Amino acid sequence: MLKRYFGPQIHRRVHFFVLVLFIVGVVCSKFLMSMGLLLGVLNLVAEGNFKSYFQRLRENPLILFVLLFYVLHLFGLVWSSNLDYGLDDIRKKTSLLLIPIIVGSQPIPSPRAWSRLIQYFVLILVSTALINFISYHFFAEKLNLIDIRDMSLFGSHIRYGILIGIGLAFCLERIYLGAKYRRGYIVSALFFLIYSFYSQVLSGLISVSIVLIGLLVFMLVMRKQFVILASMFLFVLISSLGLFYYLSQPVIYPIPCREQYDEMESAWNQRSALNYDSLDKRKQPVASTLERYLSSKELCANFKGVQKLTTEDIRFIETGFADVHETYGGIQARLLDIRYQWHHATNPSGHSVLERIEYWKNAWAIIENHWLIGVGTGDVDDAMQEMYNTRRSPLTEERRLRAHNSYLTYYLTFGIFGFLFFLYFQCKFIIQQWKWNQWIGFLFGIIVLVTFLVEDTLESQMGITLFAFFYAVFSRKITTK
Repeated sequence: MLKRYFGPQIHRRVHFFVLVLFIVGVVCSKFLMSMGLLLGVLNLVAEGNFKSYFQRLRENPLILFVLLFYVLHLFGLVWSSNLDYGLDDIRKKTSLLLIPIIVGSQPIPSPRAWSRLIQYFVLILVSTALINFISYHFFAEKLNLIDIRDMSLFGSHIRYGILIGIGLAFCLERIYLGAKYRRGYIVSALFFLIYSFYSQVLSGLISVSIVLIGLLVFMLVMRKQFVILASMFLFVLISSLGLFYYLSQPVIYPIPCREQYDEMESAWNQRSALNYDSLDKRKQPVASTLERYLSSKELCANFKGVQKLTTEDIRFIETGFADVHETYGGIQARLLDIRYQWHHATNPSGHSVLERIEYWKNAWAIIENHWLIGVGTGDVDDAMQEMYNTRRSPLTEERRLRAHNSYLTYYLTFGIFGFLFFLYFQCKFIIQQWKWNQWIGFLFGIIVLVTFLVEDTLESQMGITLFAFFYAVFSRKITTK
């Protein structure tokens, strides 16, 4: 019917617009993602070419794997006690069903259309990253941006870090192919590198590292430079061992003189409106933050030491910086924070690395009791909270979250067979990308495989859309020229 009024290409044009909504929405707007879902479904129904849809989906086993994974969630309701939670989880994961159907039912975008999609994706990613950067540096106080990870204004800093890695991969591909706007892609790639290392987001750093190393491996394999490839792996191994050794060392602060806590308290209350016995903006005791900060500057924990602090130092301490080196930003600050957490923190609450370890321990304890078929789709949260209580976890109530590891999440949800299926279709995707020499899809698969270790990506709309969209797009071979 629409073809009669708008021409034979109307459904293809609407489909392209839906792809634009997805690729822009996944960066910055849940509304655009929802609009993409609604418009995409309506476009398929209006076109009504169901036989062709079914044929394209049937010929795409990678799409079928994702659809089966969604069906597994439905099946998991059978042995769930909390059906309300389970049905809500099914509702949230609707994108995991609809996006692959919308993307997989239509023909592959032409090389020209694919290039335009990449341009839109990189442009919106650069724009939002600039907004994040400017907001954190010039409007942090007004926007109450306490931690540098609050710099991500358009969604989870973890998912945003992964998107930056994917954006870098697209830029490098465009540069390698000598595509239009090559200089723009070069500038964007450099900006993405700077942003990733400055933002200190671990998942983002992992994603960027995978892209850079993966690109080198891909090019060396294609050119059969196996000696250089072996040397690169040796360098990566030595660097990894060096990093492990660095993290294994405790953070030792010099003690230039004897602590005088009464003097330190008196001097602090004279310098700051934030009371010595209160909490800083990161909910840490001001007293301990102050003492650590003084030690990191090799100042005495007494009246004179506090008096030597600058006005900027006072502001940093009030914000929650416990070490002057953390204020420098970049990867150094993040690694220092991890070292301190690992060796000196007594309670995991408020420490992201230690919290994750506690989440994993809790999830594994559930798996040990439900390893065969899991607890079911609806009982995941109840099982986690019950196990926290059983283990008498030191985490505070508000920090008792889910596993933050997708493999553990689906192991405890569906048992051993569900876990193996979840792992299988991801590996199948990566192998297929390698066979097609589709290195962007290959890198995306590796990024997902690795970041699933530290995050429940498929528990949020942005994460589900990110995974479902790029997985569906790369489930078929794309012509880039």
